Amino acid sequence: MKKELIKTLIEKYEAGTSTLEEEQFLFENADNSEATLQTWAAFVTRNKIAVPDNLNTTLWDSFQKKKNKTRRIQIGIISAAASVLLLISLFIYTPDQKKLSYHEKEILLNKALNMIADTTPIQSKQRILYEDDLITIYSSND
Repeated sequence: MKKELIKTLIEKYEAGTSTLEEEQFLFENADNSEATLQTWAAFVTRNKIAVPDNLNTTLWDSFQKKKNKTRRIQIGIISAAASVLLLISLFIYTPDQKKLSYHEKEILLNKALNMIADTTPIQSKQRILYEDDLITIYSSND
């Protein structure tokens, strides 16, 4: 029974479909099987490397560093592109104020003066009741 199990495990191992537990069982019980398998099992057991305890944290930290570095580079590139676009848009778009000729300015000034000249101040008799630096109080006869 054991030889048949080892034979099926060897076939699975050669096909690449064996699990880690099956391989471990195969290498531990290789003493009773073929010489090539015994040699291979001895090689595997001698060269087995122990996994460091902090392998996961070390790998995770290295992934995070690479991720943060690429993120900083992307943010820098996007910021530079946005700055360049802003500068280009400022140079391209300059709002031109409507430039008036001297004659048009003179006409507008005369219209404004006419509006002011048409208003007559309301004359009412007022007398000062109280006057200070900050406030002046008037009274009228109306």
